[in-house]
Amino acid sequence: MTLFVVSSTIAQAISFSLWKEIPLLARMMTVDELGNIYVVRNDNGIVRYNDKGDSTGYFQSIQNGKIGSIDATNPLRILVYYPDYAKIVLLDRMLALKTELNLRQLNIAANAVVASSADGNIWIYDQFNARLRKVDEQMNEVSVSNDLRQEAHIVPFPSFMIERDWKVFLCDTTIGIITFDRYGNYINTLSIFQAHQLQVFGTELIFRQKDSLLSWDLKRVVANTLPLPIGDKPILSAAIVRSMLYVLYADRLRLFQINDQ
Repeated sequence: MTLFVVSSTIAQAISFSLWKEIPLLARMMTVDELGNIYVVRNDNGIVRYNDKGDSTGYFQSIQNGKIGSIDATNPLRILVYYPDYAKIVLLDRMLALKTELNLRQLNIAANAVVASSADGNIWIYDQFNARLRKVDEQMNEVSVSNDLRQEAHIVPFPSFMIERDWKVFLCDTTIGIITFDRYGNYINTLSIFQAHQLQVFGTELIFRQKDSLLSWDLKRVVANTLPLPIGDKPILSAAIVRSMLYVLYADRLRLFQINDQ
């Protein structure tokens, strides 16, 4: 199913209805498959909103430094990464602390990128060794990729990682999107650049570029663009869940209904 197709004529047939606006100062956002929105405020606290824009949870840690990323792929186990202290914090569905993992146990001190795995484990990209590693919650290594410097002749400096449909997508804004199978075996590198964050729906990859969402359909090998509603402040993040568009600006979060006229 194609989420959106925007050409010079179809773009005029798509409109947005503002559902709710929430003033806040934030720097990061992600969403889960239920439409919940996880926003990292400037004070490093995480606020969760439901698809109606109501606040449903809050979490803050003051001892682990600045939040680097949140993975809400599994809404029952939220993965929060703190790069300053090489810590992964796992939260339950109430945003209560479940456990903390210290990546220094794996000799990973900096420049890691992490993501949840569908089998309950955790993916870690080890920048120093150029390897993708999967570990369990006891920090036991489940699988590891070959050295990408030798196998693919690349040294990724990724900004984001996500697993969908038993594939892992590692986003490097200059190299492209590096893909792996469920065991961490390298598949290929897609020539799709400037993806800082990624949503995956079947064969469709969606990411933001400036004031638009771009969609790459890997099966049909076509790219489409969806212009985003412009606000008074810069757009920091945007995501689509079903027929809703969530846009985080520097001073507010807006929820839009997508109307295909």
